Amino acid sequence: MKILLDIDDTALIYNKKLKAYEEHKRLKELLLKYDVVLYSGNPDIELYYNKWGAKGYLSKGGEYIPKADVLIDNNADLHIHDVEVFKVYKSISSFLKYNK
Repeated sequence: MKILLDIDDTALIYNKKLKAYEEHKRLKELLLKYDVVLYSGNPDIELYYNKWGAKGYLSKGGEYIPKADVLIDNNADLHIHDVEVFKVYKSISSFLKYNK
């Protein structure tokens, strides 16, 4: 299954106590089980691609319309028209819950 995964507030979650972003607690599980392509406007997308070992990366806002089985993005409603996917989830946890 091919997944387009957003970075900010989806793969990286803001910790108010630490005042910093942390990796989602189930990110590694997602990366191990599925073909994850990072799909984000984050300027450090290539850094996260290399760090996490994702299958690829695409910047949001490009002319290319990405195709995948799933989009996981906390702002999926804003980006659903920019991709061709079968299913949308707003978090990694909700995706994994429904795809055991």
